[in-house]
Amino acid sequence: MNPNESATAEAPDASGGLFELTRRRLLGGAGAGGVMLLMHQLAEARPRGRPVPAAQALPEGLPTQPAASPAWSGPPGQARFRIEGLAKVTGQKIYARDFRAKDFPSWPKTERAALVLRAPAARRQFLGLDLAALQGVAQPLFAIVQSPLPDFGVPQKDLVSLNLTLPFWMKGPDGVQQILVPPNTPAQFFGQPVAILVFENAAACRRAQRALQFRPDVVRLGDAAPAPVDTPYGTPTYLTRYEVPGLAPFSQVQSGYESNPHQDDSPTAPYNRTARRVREAIDTELARPGTLQLEGRYRTQVLDPMFMEPEAGLAWFDAKRKMMNLVLGTQATNGDTLDTFNMFQKSAPQVDLTTVALYACYPGGGFGGRDVSMFPPLLAVTAALCDGPVRIAEDRYGQFQGGLKQLASDIHQRIAVDPASGEFLAFASRQVLPSGGNQNYSPFVASLAGYCGLSGYLVKQAYVDAEAKPTLGVVAGSMRGFGGPQASWAVETMVDEVALALKRDPIALRARNVLKPGDRTITGAPIDEAAASLAEICRRAQAHPLWKDREKVRKEKAKQGRWYGVGFALANQAYGTGTDGVMAEVTLAPDGALTVRSNCVDMGNGSATTLAISTAGWLGANASQAVMGDVATFNALGMTGGKGNWDEPTWTASVSMSSSACLTAFHQVHVAEQASRVLFEAGLLPAAAVLWRVPLERIQGRTRWVDGRLHAEGLPPLPLPQLAAEAHRARLPVGAMVHGLYQGTWVSASYKLGERKLLLPIDGLALARGGAVGHWQRVERKDVIPPDPAAELYGRSLYAPSGALVAVEIDPRTHEPRVVAVELIVDAGKVLQPDLLTGQAQGGIAMGIGYALLEELPIAEGGAGDGRWNLDRYHVALWGDVPLNAMKVTVLPSSSPTAKGIAEAVLCPIAPAIGNAVAAATGYRFRARSLPIRASDIRAGVQS
Repeated sequence: MNPNESATAEAPDASGGLFELTRRRLLGGAGAGGVMLLMHQLAEARPRGRPVPAAQALPEGLPTQPAASPAWSGPPGQARFRIEGLAKVTGQKIYARDFRAKDFPSWPKTERAALVLRAPAARRQFLGLDLAALQGVAQPLFAIVQSPLPDFGVPQKDLVSLNLTLPFWMKGPDGVQQILVPPNTPAQFFGQPVAILVFENAAACRRAQRALQFRPDVVRLGDAAPAPVDTPYGTPTYLTRYEVPGLAPFSQVQSGYESNPHQDDSPTAPYNRTARRVREAIDTELARPGTLQLEGRYRTQVLDPMFMEPEAGLAWFDAKRKMMNLVLGTQATNGDTLDTFNMFQKSAPQVDLTTVALYACYPGGGFGGRDVSMFPPLLAVTAALCDGPVRIAEDRYGQFQGGLKQLASDIHQRIAVDPASGEFLAFASRQVLPSGGNQNYSPFVASLAGYCGLSGYLVKQAYVDAEAKPTLGVVAGSMRGFGGPQASWAVETMVDEVALALKRDPIALRARNVLKPGDRTITGAPIDEAAASLAEICRRAQAHPLWKDREKVRKEKAKQGRWYGVGFALANQAYGTGTDGVMAEVTLAPDGALTVRSNCVDMGNGSATTLAISTAGWLGANASQAVMGDVATFNALGMTGGKGNWDEPTWTASVSMSSSACLTAFHQVHVAEQASRVLFEAGLLPAAAVLWRVPLERIQGRTRWVDGRLHAEGLPPLPLPQLAAEAHRARLPVGAMVHGLYQGTWVSASYKLGERKLLLPIDGLALARGGAVGHWQRVERKDVIPPDPAAELYGRSLYAPSGALVAVEIDPRTHEPRVVAVELIVDAGKVLQPDLLTGQAQGGIAMGIGYALLEELPIAEGGAGDGRWNLDRYHVALWGDVPLNAMKVTVLPSSSPTAKGIAEAVLCPIAPAIGNAVAAATGYRFRARSLPIRASDIRAGVQS
């Protein structure tokens, strides 16, 4: 479909093809005025050292991202509304499920449809399929299985013959990597795929799905097999911090390892023995007479990310070009591209693949749920064995059964407190995060839960162990919060219990113990002056009317027959991963129009808008377009990862990251700003010198932008279009592409730009000149300033403190809790676009309410993996559950020159603040201390 083609109804074609009413056609025909296909076109991804011939460039005429919504842009550095806002409300913002093969001019028009069948139980032998229900309904063209099934009346294609190389994260609880369950082998987890049925078209596939859905006899299962060995995924995280007068502090950074106190037969044995002795001393402190000693067990449940759109994708393996085309809603653009390429490297000659073309569509929210999902490998192997384009589109039942979930948690904590001063003396925590039947990113989620194990508090004697444990449940992964919400629930609930035992104000107790500038986290990461905001959050919360007047309001509500309570919780959530590789490109058209390009995608968090306004500081204008999800354009930088060091001219500690809800504001904006700076210094400033007829040295550092014009004292202002035209005419740089690496600080290097040499906080640079746009020349870096070696050991080093006051009312007759007011306080650093920040905060509040009170999903038996779960059983926060008229977000004033990633920080304190409010309203703290808090829990608690 041409981007400007009107989406009108079509009559059946001569072959009897049926008109398919898609949402795009419906909205387009209803007056959208011509539908543009909003997607992100990516060039082919090439493995390093294996260039792809020019003849294998992407086919011409593919749909591209439409122009930005008219009038979205405000003054330089500001947006009137989201760059894709108009496309969204008119239905032109579309997702992977909205594309068909006929929308791609060079693709075959015949499109197959595939249905993934999954095991409704775990650890039971997979015996085969019973497709009798399809008789007279729809017959598959063939079935894709792991290895051939006996006595099966449908043609089969097996995966064993492809000799696939699966990514590391697909490891099951017994260490086996599988896409599909082999026959006579137990399914590793509920909802594991057992077969893929390929049908002639979407109508046949839908008929078959209706005939097979909810029938337990379709997937034939045998006797139960023994459970797998109870070993964690990956290596558990062991964190120890020990600081007493007269001894050097012991922490992860000082030791150089996440010291495993239980292991003496490794190169780290001396550190491990030290950690063991330190922990014994901490255990002694936890039991020392004269201290307040508390312990508790805290559990959180499995959550579903709840995409606006269930997963869907379209793929075509073009055997002639040896190219795999994937249309996906994904967060892991680079990861999905490389995983797909690597998966087939041993599959030739059956599947001879040299190129992967990924079209990364909007993923439709659900932060974390499309980060290294199993869906892309399923789609890719289906396309590899199909005779043309094929589409897989999950419905909501399928999404519940097979989609990534948030990890549950089971956390056992102990704390010792000085009863006189309220100082937290010692702390110990064991965190077990049940992770489903596939490793995915669960070990890394568990690590961050460990890093967050002390929240924002200084405890000089503490240890935290965190591990991801296999279960029979649906695969869990990196959903929003990434371990932070689980740890926050446990720590912040326990702190309130300490306050109750000491008869102290809970906020004052927190203020007494928060991290301050100069302190270090449990990993040894230093806390800078920004950490003072933890104390400021406490001060503001304590002075807030919700808190000050809580007893007065409680008595008034009691007269009205309502229980009322206010709770508070603090969070010091990290953003970034500790070693973050990011990239951006900014290009300038001859008419002055700017385009910013990124490999990340916008998940609904506003990344495209934020990046579009990031050009204004150096270039005097917002970008007119933000192209997201581009993987291979950045091959021009030539960056290499893996083993290496900073002496190598293209090496970096991290080439790329998955898109994250909290990476944009600090990380991705930084590289977009640096690309803009290079473009200004190397292109626009020399062009201005020519137009002003002055030496370049005269104007360096002496210009400023005002209303889109470049000013210098005593010289006439130059509009951006005039500068752009001159830069193109003179073949100056009109495009800058950069790579940045953050590890405690930005890696810096020197680059020669014309006759100048600039030290820039980036580790890779390429330029494109006027007359040769699209032809990139890498600029050699010199004098690299690497990060502090200790920074690699910090785990995380960037934090966005936040706190939440929540008021809850409970009806004594029904015991139903209801959130009636929220005051969220957050340190966001420099605010880039206020309404985007507010939107993320409000979304975090709504998610936190669902987490605390509504959402519940059994992890295995009776859970989503049985294929019977939908929104009639899974209750997310709706309009009436969120106090829209009593929900305020306060952003602390900041002198920081950079923004912070707050998308996860604003979620973490909500659930524990609600739990603390419920306890204040009822006078009862629930022994189970589990989420969600249900009316039945409150009733049982107050009546016990």
